[in-house]
Amino acid sequence: MKLLKPTLAFAGLLLGATLSSCGLFGVKVAELRTDVPEMAVYAAAFNVSQERYRVHVTYDRDLAANLPGLEEKPTLAIGRYLESSRVRGLFQSLDYLFSDLVIRPNAFYASLLDQGDVDGRQVLLPVSFNLPLVVFGSDWEPELEDNFVLALDELAELARGYNKTGSKGVTRMGFGPRWYPEFMYEALSLYGADFREGNPLKWNAAHVDDGLAALRSWSEESNGSPEAEDDFQFKYLYLPPHRSVQDGRIGFAAMDSASFFVIPEERRSGLGFRWLAKDKTVPIGDDVVFAGILRWSEGKSAAEAFLKWFFSEDTQKSILDDARRYRAMESSFGLAGGFSAIASVNERLFPQFYPSLLGRLPPADYLRSPNALPAYWPKLKDEVLIPLVHRATGANPPEDFHAELETAVADWLKRSGHL
Repeated sequence: MKLLKPTLAFAGLLLGATLSSCGLFGVKVAELRTDVPEMAVYAAAFNVSQERYRVHVTYDRDLAANLPGLEEKPTLAIGRYLESSRVRGLFQSLDYLFSDLVIRPNAFYASLLDQGDVDGRQVLLPVSFNLPLVVFGSDWEPELEDNFVLALDELAELARGYNKTGSKGVTRMGFGPRWYPEFMYEALSLYGADFREGNPLKWNAAHVDDGLAALRSWSEESNGSPEAEDDFQFKYLYLPPHRSVQDGRIGFAAMDSASFFVIPEERRSGLGFRWLAKDKTVPIGDDVVFAGILRWSEGKSAAEAFLKWFFSEDTQKSILDDARRYRAMESSFGLAGGFSAIASVNERLFPQFYPSLLGRLPPADYLRSPNALPAYWPKLKDEVLIPLVHRATGANPPEDFHAELETAVADWLKRSGHL
């Protein structure tokens, strides 16, 4: 298919006129249901790039949770947690899309592609992902050991040396794990917590214990106590994390790529970053975006055409061009809110649009994909797991973390109607 390159804003303006002028008679239509708002803009660009197919978009914030219960299934779904066991069975195999080499399997990050493989069939194609990172003042650069990553133990050592105590107590603190709930979760993952689906949830208890012990030790040995971290946070950390770094109040802050790279380049002046790691492993965020075509749905040829169009490097460059032109990069990072699942797009194109990524993209073999997790995982993690981890790293941890987590998960599932 010949790719036309209308701007995304222009595509949106022309979409209504295009549909009314040609009508839908003879045009093959697919419904795309998604939890990624940017997909509406991409679909508009696709619709005006050719006259044979149309993609209509429906936004669904809880896509993975709602999809199994829909009486009328969409043709195409693009969103997060689609690889969960309750959802992935709805999708057909996409192996045939690889046969004409329009979509090449070796273009994707292998670990992400494997995540969409079910029993030897490729039912989901990865779209985008995010990575955890650590932000610091650029004057730290000469002291860092690696150009790509900052390991947990190195971060703890550097941060400890930044602490400063005056007559009024601690006035400067390098880093507090308890300030960033998502950081604690990523740290447990790097220690091998291995949270995954499993009637309803499984994890590696021994490795969770290792991670919790490391976080407690960090707070006590580097910062005096968990209470000291909490007190410092209450007194001083009322600005966005990167601003606290720029002001010198803290040495390091934890963020992820989706939040860091929407900060305008000029406001990131004087900041550096590294990807959070342990043993040269960087955990990909749980919320990987996948695309799949549903079984027994109509308009599959339009859905296939859209996927072939979207996974073209030329298309993704056009999307990035228009996002920069219309300043959409100030509200959404990259493609579909993250890095592209196509490695060459990140390596060749992203540094053109995000100059600070030049020479900073982690090698593909550093990246580790998450396990399949239930569709309700974001809420379960935020409402049950993270608060319990916060307690377990504090002054009064539960006697049996794992027993309490099992009970809390069961209670939450019952209250929320998932049992």
